[in-house]
Order: sequence, then structure tokens, then C-alpha cells
Amino acid sequence: MNVDAITSGAELAEVTVPQLFNARLADRPDAVAYQQKRHGEWMAVTWKDYAQRVANLASALQRAGLGRGDRVAIMGDASQEWLIADMAIMCAGGVMVGVYFTSSPEEVAYCLKDSGATFAFAGSEEQLHVILGSGQSSGLKTIIVLDPDWAGDAVPDNVVALDGFCGTIAADAGRFLRKQGTMAKSSDVVSIGYTSGTTGNPKGAMLTHLSILAGAHCVTTFGPGMRADAHRVVVHLPMSHTVARAQATTLPLILNIMPYFGESTADFAQTIKEVRPTYFMAPPRFYQRFAAQILSRAHAGTTKQKQDYQFAMKIARKALDNRRAGSAPDPFVSELFEVCQEQIFLPLLAEVGFDQLKVAFTSSAAMPSELMSLWQLWGLHLKECYGQTELVGANLVQMAEWPEAGNVGVPLHDPAWETAVLEDGEMIVRGPGLFVGYWNKLEETKSALRDGWLYTGDIVEIGPTGLFKLIDRKKEIINTSNGKSVSPTQIENEIRHSPYISEAAVIGEGRKYLTALIEVDATATMDWAKSRELPITRYSDLAESEIVVRLIEAEVAKANSRLARAEQIKAFRILPEELSPENGVMTPTRKKRRKQLLERYRPLIDTLYDESEENLIKAEMGAQP
Repeated sequence: MNVDAITSGAELAEVTVPQLFNARLADRPDAVAYQQKRHGEWMAVTWKDYAQRVANLASALQRAGLGRGDRVAIMGDASQEWLIADMAIMCAGGVMVGVYFTSSPEEVAYCLKDSGATFAFAGSEEQLHVILGSGQSSGLKTIIVLDPDWAGDAVPDNVVALDGFCGTIAADAGRFLRKQGTMAKSSDVVSIGYTSGTTGNPKGAMLTHLSILAGAHCVTTFGPGMRADAHRVVVHLPMSHTVARAQATTLPLILNIMPYFGESTADFAQTIKEVRPTYFMAPPRFYQRFAAQILSRAHAGTTKQKQDYQFAMKIARKALDNRRAGSAPDPFVSELFEVCQEQIFLPLLAEVGFDQLKVAFTSSAAMPSELMSLWQLWGLHLKECYGQTELVGANLVQMAEWPEAGNVGVPLHDPAWETAVLEDGEMIVRGPGLFVGYWNKLEETKSALRDGWLYTGDIVEIGPTGLFKLIDRKKEIINTSNGKSVSPTQIENEIRHSPYISEAAVIGEGRKYLTALIEVDATATMDWAKSRELPITRYSDLAESEIVVRLIEAEVAKANSRLARAEQIKAFRILPEELSPENGVMTPTRKKRRKQLLERYRPLIDTLYDESEENLIKAEMGAQP
């Protein structure tokens, strides 16, 4: 099977994961498939060893009673063991159920019960305790602990270490994969990915062999460098997330790309510095954090270094203006920029491990224009794309060399994919990588999939040059008491342009005016406070500092100047804590759970509104205010 000859996702219609895995094993048995860091040392694993571990585990699952179509949950941090478990489940004919490793016992209980999982993998002792505390563990045939250092003391009878579960099995990997390849069909469901919904319980998106392979193939269309070059990628997002799973599991089957797993995803910044990836995909928040680190370094240099940096930025602005204008670049400016890049910008990029980054994309949230331009001034070809779990890959991508923020590009250069916009502005998509429905949710499936089209729920506009711009989620519209309908997402994007603001939540449904809850960027704002010798040592101090409040007030005023009167923020509060999945107000991919956010910070929100008029009317009508 010549994977390199595949030019369209449609050509994967009759292909399965075990077939491609076996092709890799046959073509490059002694080549390195991935690398894992353990106890401070990097370990390279060949395709031969990788396939052997997968075949052994898959055989053990089948021996333990796993049937075709049975569901198997994985809850754990990104690691080679997660990858092996995922591959083994799919190659054995099972259905992998991804569970975020930070999930609560209640969330785990929902996923296990809803999916009907019969086996589960726990990444570590911590995740094992969560599964055991979910109330669903006794219904599982076996819980396999992936951590090779797990001691295994005082556990229920159905809990076993990975090595103990596989025992002495020594499968013939090639024969096993060939056999499973003949038994599998591209239309077989191989995984259920639970979307972290902003409201209600998560929905399990069912993905087939075709879904995950055609979805991964979308990445090969992002530019000629994706297919022509060898790449290094750090798997730093949870592997139950579509992007991380593709980077680790499916992209290496169709591209010359090597995944790297650090000690843990909590150490992702150090891992990136060590690996120096050539391909990176992450939400804007990651780029904002790294940019803040670089700026802190640039501003902390000697007087001469700061002068050199400012001069280099002036040259970079001229060079970027030339590139974006599409005119012939000024040779003198181009040569100066190359010197600046080599002597100033690349050493700064090396501070975060980005000095060899060739392909950089962002998705899942709007990229602030200033942040995107900053990376481009430093010489990084940062671009945006659009995707979601239900279409696995991406259907929109910025193809221009130096694009501006504010759009998500144009439809994929693959005739197998189609993108259309309905009269109400909703974008719909169809193509080979779509999911096939929500597990146990027939009505939601009927709503999302109609006549082969995925109804994305996202409102878009197409500009005069064919570029798509995301406007809002179809159902995320605020209707104020004044009768105005506004998009909270657009306003939040404007507020997040500030380097001192990492997140904003606009409030105003049924209210007279709009307000906002602000999460400040801890790194940038702390550096700002330290430069003024303010007595601030932790995040909560920022929310209580009057000087910091004045700083954010000025940043919100800048955003208001770019907004229509009905969209302007009349008041705000700095949140006393950083938003996170752990406090229930964010999904693991940093999408806001608006309902939970409103409930958690209700007392703080109430301080933003003067309800004296409402209370006066209630009192007049005999109701308690």
C-alpha cells in the first residue's frame, strides 16, 4: 500500500487502521516510530517494537473476552502506553472510549455508563482511584493500569498492571495485523469521542476507520511541507482530544512524522524546548503563554539588547507589511529581516523551543490579531484552521503565506470535502472524515447529520476574497433587555486582544447592558506588576489590586473603542481564580461552559448590575426584591 500516493481523503474509503499499521511495519520495521521520555531519559521505539506491543495487548484483550464492537475506555495522561492501548483496541476490533484524564468521578461514571464500556485503562494510580470512585468499576471485566511504575497494592480483583495483563503472550505482529485488517471494514466504529459540551452532558461522537484516517489526511493538505518534510511533534494535549490523538495515532500512519511524549503533559513547555518541534497545533492560549515568556525575556535584556530588539521589530514590521501587501519584497528590507531573524528572533524563539518550527497552526478559539501578527513578526508562519470533533480533521484552513487573523481561511483543497453556508449563516460540511452519529443519542444525531451534511452550529461570513470568518455559535446570542441581539464571542475576541487578558466572559442576557468577567494573563500581568514593585505574589492578588484593575480598565476601554455602542462593556470584574476544567467552568480544550460559569460566579456578577429600578418595581407590585 503506497500511502505517499494518496492525494484525497476519498481514497481511504476502503482502508483500515490495521492495514496501514501493517504497511508501516513492513516498510520501516527498524525506523523509529515515536519517542518517550522516562526518568529523565528519551527512549526511541521502532515500528517493529511498537507493533509487537500492540499485537500482544490486542491479543490479551481478545483472550480476556473483548468482542468486536465492545467498548474500552482509556483515562490517562498522554504517553506511549495510551497510544499502544488505543491502537490495540482498534486493531482487536474494539471501540476506544476516550476519557479526559482530569475528569471527575461523576464525569467518568457518565462516560462508562453511557458507552457501556466492558474494559478500562487507567493511566496512573490517580486515574485508577477516580475510576474506582465512579461507582461503575465493578461492572468492568478488567481495569488495566498503564503506568509501568505502578505498585499495585490493595486493589480489587479486576484491577491488573499492563505487563501482568499481557502475561507471556508473544504474538506474530505482522500476521495478527494482516488478519485483523481482513476482518475490519472502513465503516466499523473504532472510537467514541466525548465532546465536552458547554451545556448539558457530553455527547459521544462515533468515529470509524474512515473518519479518523480521512480526518488526519486533511492535515496533509495544509501545505506542501506537511507531506514533503519529516516532522517532529510534541503530544501535549489530552489524547482523548481529536488533535492529540491524530498526532500520536493516525498521522504517523500517513505522514513522515514522529510523536514525542514527555514525562507528563504538565511538563509540555520543557518537552517542547527539548524536542524543538517542526509541527505544532494548539489553541491560541498556548501561543499567548509562549509569547508572554518571549516578551518577558526580550524586555529583561541589557540596554543594548533591548535597543537591538526594537530595531529588529521595526524591520520586521516593514517586512511583514510587504509580505501581506502581496507586492515584490524590498530586497534591502528582506536581507535586513533575515539578519534580524538569525541574530535576534531565532534565539528568542529558542527560549520556548520554537526555533525550528516550520508548520504552526491554531484552532478551537479565535486568535487575537495582535498575537498572530507578533508571531509573524518574529518569523513564524502561524496560521488558523477550523475543525471540530464531529468532522475529525479541518475543512477550513488559511493557505496564504502570511495571513491576517480574523478569518479561518478557505475550504480544503480536496474535492472529497464540501463546505456550504445556509441562509441563516450556518456552515455545513460533508466529506469522508465525518463522524457517523452520537452514541445513544438519536435525536441529536438527526439534528447534526442531515442528508450527509454536518450542521456545524457555527455562523460564518464569506468575505469578498473567499475567506471564511467565524461570527458565533448559532445558539450563543445574548438578547439584552433593550432588545439588542449581540454576539458574545465577537466581543470576547476584542477583549482578548489585550496581552494582559487571557479570557473574558460577556454577561448580559435579559440585562440592560453588557458586562464581563475577566481572567487576567498571570504571566504577563505578574511581570507588569513586578516591574512596578507591587506586592503581588499570586493570581488572587491580581484581582484585588486596584492598580491592576486600572490596567484592565484601560484594556477594556481599548476594546470598547472598536465595538458598536450596544456591544460595549459597561463594567467588569477580575475573576479571583484562573478558569480551568477542575473548577467546572471550562472544557479541557478551554471552551467556556457558560451555564456553569454563570452559576459559579453569580455573586460576583450581581455586583456588576444596579438593580435598584427593578427592585423598586417589585416592591411596588408587592413582590420581594
